Amino acid sequence: MAQSAQKPADAPDNAALEAEGLGVHIGFSTTGGLLSRIIRRITGSPVSHSFIAYRCLSFGEDMVLEASGQGFRLMAWKRFDKENKLVAMYKLRLAEPIQRASMARMSERLGDAYDTLSLFGFVIRKWFRLERTPFDSRDKLICSEAVALFLKWSDVKVGDVGVVTPRDLLELAQGNPEVFELVEKGKGFARVVANVERRRARRRRKGKPTADPSPVG
Repeated sequence: MAQSAQKPADAPDNAALEAEGLGVHIGFSTTGGLLSRIIRRITGSPVSHSFIAYRCLSFGEDMVLEASGQGFRLMAWKRFDKENKLVAMYKLRLAEPIQRASMARMSERLGDAYDTLSLFGFVIRKWFRLERTPFDSRDKLICSEAVALFLKWSDVKVGDVGVVTPRDLLELAQGNPEVFELVEKGKGFARVVANVERRRARRRRKGKPTADPSPVG
């Protein structure tokens, strides 16, 4: 991602997306806010947020689809980039028709409320080691659920979208470069790599395959 030689002080930290067509990317970020710190503490991850970024032909700008406290919404990448700390951005290696079909389905969820109650469900699930997340609503979304739905509709295996976390999605992307092409990384990315290596080491000790299964199909 090329950047200009002289960047204004108030310019976004990260450059525009380099892609043809929609050029859908999956991104991971964090902030210094209280909710972000709580999510990172619960999930044990350097990231607290996941989102979809793409090139909008109507606006002629890079845009972000995200589930936040304001609901599932569309906002300009330039504004998002000023308010969030990017950890990693992955370009999806998926056919354009697949991306468009999945984005069309995502558009039907715009305006859905943020599923705040399910965050407490994640805590309960972790404490009691439950298989499902209590209080999860099908009519509301959290950030990782929105991204997981997009990937699921694109025939990428993400497991149960009701229990997936930003950490799970980031490790999925890190372990499957044939589908997720890393195009940008920020502060905290080194911890992501270390986490994936620790997980693979645990698999080796337990005699399990160290490679992630193919996520497509």
